[in-house]
Amino acid sequence: MKPWLRAVLRNLSLVPDESLASALHAPEEAVAEVRALIGAEDLPVEPLWQKRGFVSIIRQNWDLLTEEQIRILLSLSEKDYRALLADYDFLAVKLGEKPDVGTVLWSPPDEGDREELFAVRDFLKTHRRAHRVRPFDFFADGVRPCPLPEVPSIGERFLSSYSANFTGALEDDALSDYSDEELERIRACGVTGIWLHETLRNLTPFVFDESFSSGWERRLGNLRKLTERAAAHGLHVYLYLNEPRSLPAAFFEKYPHLRGAACKNGDFCLCTSVPAVREYIFSAVRLLAERVPQLFAIMTITMSENPTHCYAKTKSGLLRPENCPRCARRAPEEIAAELNNTIAAALRESGATTRLIANLWGWSDFCGWSEDQILGGVDLLDPGIDVLCVSEYGKDFLRGGARGRVIDYSISVVGPSDVTVRILRHAKEKGHRIWAKAQVNNSWECSAVPFLPTFGLMTEHIRALSELGLDGLMLGWSLGGYPGGALPLCNRVAADPAFDEEIFYRENYGEDADVIRSAVACFDRAFLHFPFSVDGIYLGGQTLGPANAVSASPQGRASTMVCFTFDDYERYVGPYGIDGYLSLYENLLSGWEEGLALLKDCRPVGESGKFLRAATGAYLHFLSAYHIARIAKYKRAPQSRERSAALKTSVLALKDAAERLYALVCEDATIGFEMSNQYYY
Repeated sequence: MKPWLRAVLRNLSLVPDESLASALHAPEEAVAEVRALIGAEDLPVEPLWQKRGFVSIIRQNWDLLTEEQIRILLSLSEKDYRALLADYDFLAVKLGEKPDVGTVLWSPPDEGDREELFAVRDFLKTHRRAHRVRPFDFFADGVRPCPLPEVPSIGERFLSSYSANFTGALEDDALSDYSDEELERIRACGVTGIWLHETLRNLTPFVFDESFSSGWERRLGNLRKLTERAAAHGLHVYLYLNEPRSLPAAFFEKYPHLRGAACKNGDFCLCTSVPAVREYIFSAVRLLAERVPQLFAIMTITMSENPTHCYAKTKSGLLRPENCPRCARRAPEEIAAELNNTIAAALRESGATTRLIANLWGWSDFCGWSEDQILGGVDLLDPGIDVLCVSEYGKDFLRGGARGRVIDYSISVVGPSDVTVRILRHAKEKGHRIWAKAQVNNSWECSAVPFLPTFGLMTEHIRALSELGLDGLMLGWSLGGYPGGALPLCNRVAADPAFDEEIFYRENYGEDADVIRSAVACFDRAFLHFPFSVDGIYLGGQTLGPANAVSASPQGRASTMVCFTFDDYERYVGPYGIDGYLSLYENLLSGWEEGLALLKDCRPVGESGKFLRAATGAYLHFLSAYHIARIAKYKRAPQSRERSAALKTSVLALKDAAERLYALVCEDATIGFEMSNQYYY
């Protein structure tokens, strides 16, 4: 099929016909002609795709259209498009290197084109289904309230919104991502707060060059409005800061004394060993706290995936301060603690009650820190700073005969780890309030469903954390915030570790309670076979599922983060090897099928229906990951009858998974969606 026809078919319900015609340099009636030829004149264009599904549109067209054509589809300027790739949760990293495609241009359809389109028409006649819900209609079936005790065991429990955009919410004066309805849904599930991310330059004037902070007053005003709106629903607002952000080399021509370590992209860090940089951070945070007095907390990550200070961890590895003579003489824990202390001092001087939570992600061996350095860094923190650790970080496990260690994003390996326990107990002894971050509902192990049905593993984790005397829980990163599934159960267990889970199952699932609880036990046991590794959760086929492209010939492309898998299985099978990886998935799938069999007579409506759809969706993603890896393995095998049979079996299994997922999507708008990646298909 000609590329321009593929482009029309991929985008027919995502962007207006005129935008598609403009991108392809086609006459306006060209798209309407294709609609008529495939019998899709009645297929609507959902306007929310461009506002809430722009990541999906970019991913859908990444290997087909030029970036200029993608910008036309989204009506984005070059500047805004580049900012989106750079700042929307590392979107450029997720997409990987842009394939070198030429401009895709329309040409009048010939007889061969019409025959192909008639085949599409026949396919649609057979397979097209009516949608019970539209895309982004996540809460068509409502949300059940979650009663909690008046004096909860773990008092603060916060998460990110399930459906807000990852960045940019404060650009909208109406704060439509955080409507009263959305906040009420979040509160109903028993959480006490929401977190969102912004940069200091977007919220306060960048004193060295205010052109970098244009529009800060409006965004800061909207943050204040959000805290007030959230307070009306009994919710706190937490602001995640990851500072100070690096700057282009041209900036440092005027301010060479502020320049720190070099970044791979040509930027340089603002060196926090320079007093003027710390003074800027102090003044900016003080102004922020003064203007937004109801901001409950600022959470920092000071060893980050963005190039910030001269020892920061970045996507391309650790920065080295050798070319910064100031930081080369200092220890990383000293610099990270100093940065947190600067922010704490600013909050104190502002007179606001805003807390500072130092998230110790990256204060770890994968950033070159010893445990003594971590504890030493805690000792350097102002006693008024709260300390947060990733609960399962550093947890050792044995799976499929291979040993592994968790960094984060694990539900299948239950925390907390020994190192996290030691750090938090040490911080508590030093007078700090302590917090832990755990994944609830889902993780990158399978993010395409609103929640995994492995409730027992999650509550086991929460109960273990409750023994530490925590002051608060962070219930996930950008994923896991769906206001349902395991979230209300985990909140009730966090509030009262002795909570009888039978009450939750009876209240939510009624006559299906016993069978759903038995199915949960099956899913819990099955998930202990998930082939967990950091590379596997980011690069494996369970993210896009059957939406991953497979081919008979080698694809020759590298898997990318929670995006395209391709067939380079060495990058994602982790310590298990391809055969161990497949064997673990076989065990997982077998156990999952036992759980699904128990659900065969469950009511397909209400909370029972949501549970059944989530469990089935997760299964189809795991099944797809298995067959994608199996195809990659057998593609490399010598020609044989066994090879041909194996490839045919796996391709047909992926086709079946795609058809079954399509049926689920028609019934449930949450299937295939994750906040920072939007719809995977």
